[in-house]
Amino acid sequence: MTMPDNASSPRDETDDGVFEAEGRPFTEIRDLGKMGTIMAGVAVGAMIGAGAALLFAPGSGDETRTAIKRRVRKLTRRERGVWKSLARALEAAANETAVRARVRTGKVQAAAAAGKTIT
Repeated sequence: MTMPDNASSPRDETDDGVFEAEGRPFTEIRDLGKMGTIMAGVAVGAMIGAGAALLFAPGSGDETRTAIKRRVRKLTRRERGVWKSLARALEAAANETAVRARVRTGKVQAAAAAGKTIT
């Protein structure tokens, strides 16, 4: 089987990764128009989904807003508790590190006074 003159040959060590088909180099071209169409489709789908969710919600608008407010308050309270807990843990770790540093400093000073090196 013979290859036509305008067909590309298999890759070898000196190939730079550009193949030629019918005498023209192959390059990747991104079509921004297609990407824009896809993004517009995603946006329209999200809007339709949000509208359907509002139409088929089990409660009225007032009930839904009240439920959302209640949930936000509950999450906010829980979040404050988490931040306070984290602050306490960080404070305890800082205090422990300070105590260890003071003990280490005392050992180094005592060793220096005795003329010894400490590792």
